[in-house]
Amino acid sequence: MSLEAAIVRFDRESEAVERFAEATPRWASPGRWTHDVGFVERHHSGRLLIRGTFAGHYVDFDENDVFSQKGAGEGAAAGGLIGVLGGPPGIAVGLLVGGLLGGHAATPDEHEQEPQALVEQLRDAIPPSSSAIVMIAQPIEVDELLAAVGKGASETVRRALDDEQTAALQAALSAAPPSAPGP
Repeated sequence: MSLEAAIVRFDRESEAVERFAEATPRWASPGRWTHDVGFVERHHSGRLLIRGTFAGHYVDFDENDVFSQKGAGEGAAAGGLIGVLGGPPGIAVGLLVGGLLGGHAATPDEHEQEPQALVEQLRDAIPPSSSAIVMIAQPIEVDELLAAVGKGASETVRRALDDEQTAALQAALSAAPPSAPGP
């Protein structure tokens, strides 16, 4: 089974999702290609947001998602105690503000499983303040993707993956759950 990788890059952070929505048939049955795509946004800060199907695995990774559950609990407790001075409304506000501040200020104790090899390749391919539609699939599906969304892209990269690259990709994605089957 030969796989190809395609990256269709756009100049704005949300443009990839917008172009995909425009290209997806609304009334007709969409092609298989619509189920085998992933979306990548690289924010102006350089952080990545990756969601969708990559080589048969569903990836949901957000580098901006840094929240400590333990810190939120401790912050809420401290905020609630301070809020006692303001009565019941003060307690409620203290719990909320303390939880938010504590969750963001503390070091996160749980990290998402990051497909490191995929993340690094996407970071190299997608500059800050842009987005991309990514597909790793059979060549015929890549053809359909490029026909549907390739026009108007800033850049399109298409490569055949050899067995070694495919194995490395599968290893990087092994912690991600399998994607839902398409139509």
